Amino acid sequence: MTEFRLTRELTCSPERAWTMLTDPIQMNRWSTAAIALRALGAGDRPDAVGTLRTVTLPGGRVRLKEVVERVEFARSFSYRVYDGGPALLDHSGTQEIVPTASGCTLTWTVRMRLVIGPATPVIARTVRRQVAESLDLLAELTPPESAVAPAATPRTIRLLPPLREEASRILDGQRAIAERLAASNDPKQWFARVYAYVTEEMIAACDRGVLDRPDWVLTLIPRFDAFYTRNLDAYERGEECEPMWQRAWSTCERRDERRPHRPVMAGLMSGVAAHIDADLPRAIAQVHRDRFADCDLREFLPDYLRLAPVFTAASDRLLGDLPRSHTPWWTGVAARVHPQVRDALIARRGYDVARHRMAAFASAVADSCDGRAAEPR
Repeated sequence: MTEFRLTRELTCSPERAWTMLTDPIQMNRWSTAAIALRALGAGDRPDAVGTLRTVTLPGGRVRLKEVVERVEFARSFSYRVYDGGPALLDHSGTQEIVPTASGCTLTWTVRMRLVIGPATPVIARTVRRQVAESLDLLAELTPPESAVAPAATPRTIRLLPPLREEASRILDGQRAIAERLAASNDPKQWFARVYAYVTEEMIAACDRGVLDRPDWVLTLIPRFDAFYTRNLDAYERGEECEPMWQRAWSTCERRDERRPHRPVMAGLMSGVAAHIDADLPRAIAQVHRDRFADCDLREFLPDYLRLAPVFTAASDRLLGDLPRSHTPWWTGVAARVHPQVRDALIARRGYDVARHRMAAFASAVADSCDGRAAEPR
């Protein structure tokens, strides 16, 4: 990880500096990179948690998609790049404003890391120069009127031990399903395993303390499981289940004696699609309506994006479980490529997990604003 920090003295109040730093319209007055607002954050604000922006670097070839992660009005503003292309592993920034007798001091800290480690400090020097040029322009501008501070909202984190215990119980049940299917050599076992791995990775993320609202994530797990187990039970009894799960389970059961890895991969993709496209939007909307209605759903978007790696981790664990006959030919090559690069290549030719996850969250936000939970599409 490479980090740099730049400081400028501004002859305006912290509130007016805040407007210049967080409003994309004002940012384009001084930023050498073009800033585009993609989605408003909590409270329909451009300076709130959950705001999405696209930053196009000078030259126009590199676009970074950012999410606003933490906000303390007129004092601190933090963002992270959640999609910067396969070569960028991490890029985040924090802008801190401190009042002074003549105005305020702005300190901008940027952290970044690339897949190719030695390239990180080289690229960081270029980014540092561009940020410095932008700040020089900022210091010369007359700021607009101050932004209005956001209204205070309650922040009550639910007790974690009971939620963690319930999530663990759900995980035990999912493992039991995978073991039962494996015992009868049922090919649905492979998706059942990866589903349990996803749950395990979500719980691990909560345990590592990398999430702002682990209570929200732990509350989601039983909702996901209810859709998953209900549809599996219906399918195994020969009853009608939801269309995407019908397609997923029937695809999982296909066999190809000559190329056994093909139905396995097809089944995994169908199952992931059912989980993300059918279950995610309604589970998120229902949990918000039932348990977190005192919050703006967009406040949870940073945590939702932080969970993106769980799908890669679960898939890698499953590839380690598959017998050699069921392992795709490309896994040997993929093992030599960074998972982020591999995922980008797979997304171009198959199911784009990142894009569909963003669409699922947007759908949940729309449904929660309408006061209803999404039904499967």
